[in-house]
Amino acid sequence: MKTDTRKARTAPPPKAKAAQLPTDLDRTARPRPSLRDKEQQARRQLLLAAARRLLRKGGAQAVTMRAVADDVGVSTTVVYGFFSDKAALVAQAVDGDLKRFARHLKQAVDEASSPADALHRVAQAYVAFGLAHPQSYRVMFMEPRPPSAVEDSSIEFGNPSEDAYALARALVEGLLAGEVLSADESTIEMAAQMFWEMVHGITSLRISSGDDPWFHRLPVVEHAERMVRVFIAGLLHEVGPPLSAK
Repeated sequence: MKTDTRKARTAPPPKAKAAQLPTDLDRTARPRPSLRDKEQQARRQLLLAAARRLLRKGGAQAVTMRAVADDVGVSTTVVYGFFSDKAALVAQAVDGDLKRFARHLKQAVDEASSPADALHRVAQAYVAFGLAHPQSYRVMFMEPRPPSAVEDSSIEFGNPSEDAYALARALVEGLLAGEVLSADESTIEMAAQMFWEMVHGITSLRISSGDDPWFHRLPVVEHAERMVRVFIAGLLHEVGPPLSAK
């Protein structure tokens, strides 16, 4: 997720599902990772850790295949053996923070009592995460990064437990489904991006400017609460009358 909003994308083909659960025999027969596989995985993690360090120090411009190779003490050929290009390397270096962020939002949803309550809780959780982890938030959503394909990321596209935008979109869709007769895909996408832009705006401004002396700011919790109320009221007014009025 390179920026605070994303255009509608075409999801990659769904993975084939197993026909049945594996038996004990299947589990026994399944080969264990070899020592070489473990070493390769460990080296890959070292490369990603180096890319994350460079990202946090100097942004995406500081991340090059050569810089990562030098940090770990390997050749650039080794880096290219794991990542096709810089875009794929940077995307996967940020994946860990994005998954942690998505899990944080999902936990807020799990505690909600209604679609509207879920939007309120997610907005509060979103802002709280950004203010508690400003460095990670900057890397995820405030640092320009090279465009990368969905396939470059280890995040499962459309899975609300990993894909935070998919979670926000599902919440907006749930709200509209419960309040209006119907909403087409473009309306749902538009509303989801507006919600994302709203909470990102609150979070990024608080991170970048703190307590700006040039104007009075509401306490952040109250600010997010009011913004979501205005968003929901405006969205329902724009889309159409409630189901009860049909």
